[in-house]
Amino acid sequence: MASSNICKSFIKAIQSRRSIYALSKKPILPDAQVVQLIQQAVREAPSSFNVQSSRVVVLLGNQHDNYWKQIVPTALRQVAGGEAMEASKGKLEAFAAGAGTILFFEDSNLIKGQQEAFPQYASSFPIWSHHSSGMAQIYTWTALETEGYGANLQHYGNLTGETLKKVYNLPESYEIQCEMVFGFPEQPAGSKTFLPDNERVVVFK
Repeated sequence: MASSNICKSFIKAIQSRRSIYALSKKPILPDAQVVQLIQQAVREAPSSFNVQSSRVVVLLGNQHDNYWKQIVPTALRQVAGGEAMEASKGKLEAFAAGAGTILFFEDSNLIKGQQEAFPQYASSFPIWSHHSSGMAQIYTWTALETEGYGANLQHYGNLTGETLKKVYNLPESYEIQCEMVFGFPEQPAGSKTFLPDNERVVVFK
């Protein structure tokens, strides 16, 4: 068991961080505080050679609604057709019901720069970039959870990435990784099972 109160609080936070899909727009923090929380979480996320390649776009209010009610449905309809769009309608409406969306990107120009500067590690930098983004995501998700928010992670970026660059005038080098939808948790997360710890953590001494 964790020995210190600080460590116990940390373990409790990561245990409580779960995928919550029933979200609403009920206020918890002012928008400015939410943005500050996200900035702090992304700032502290580690990256290879401290390249700091993670980039984040926060969609709130009408911009959040527009993403799930217009941008994603339009892209989905174009790629998969009307039937696929209708089949996903309920899910997209649930995302739109949340308070905001955090778009996580990685700047590919910075990754290419690392590859050129350290060619002996060239093949690893894209992998490490994904690690960095994942850590930024989990820091952000856990920070939101500690403030009472629910969140879930989505991956429609392969459909919307180019549109987002045009709509928000983002650099061409920004490669979207995922969308994190957050809001007031109207229902708790479902049950979750775990493999035995000794199957996932092996110790030698």
